[in-house]
Amino acid sequence: MGRNFEGVRLFTLDIRRFNRGTACTIPGIGIFVGKKQVSNTGLLRHEFGHILQSRQNGVLYFWMRIAPSSIWSVFLTVLDKRHKHMHTRAEWTANRLSYDYFNRPADWDFKRYPIQLEE
Repeated sequence: MGRNFEGVRLFTLDIRRFNRGTACTIPGIGIFVGKKQVSNTGLLRHEFGHILQSRQNGVLYFWMRIAPSSIWSVFLTVLDKRHKHMHTRAEWTANRLSYDYFNRPADWDFKRYPIQLEE
């Protein structure tokens, strides 16, 4: 039996970028993380936030709005190191949904996974 996080299957990858903290979520399939990140609660909570986005807005919305925005932001981060991926709407809303889902945990890493409590 494989690992899971909140009932979502975890897939581990032995890829350098993923082992440094990159991850990817595909609703209905699972969360893809590096082997060295499988116990990174902050990262898993963030990625689970993308699952929550899909549940809240629907899979079509996720694939038409959230995923393209997130992928574009990753691309911009590669081009411009000043771009803050986690400060984009797709990412901080995933953080906020997860933060609320987990009852606003005291150990939330706001620096790495920022949230905006009110729009």
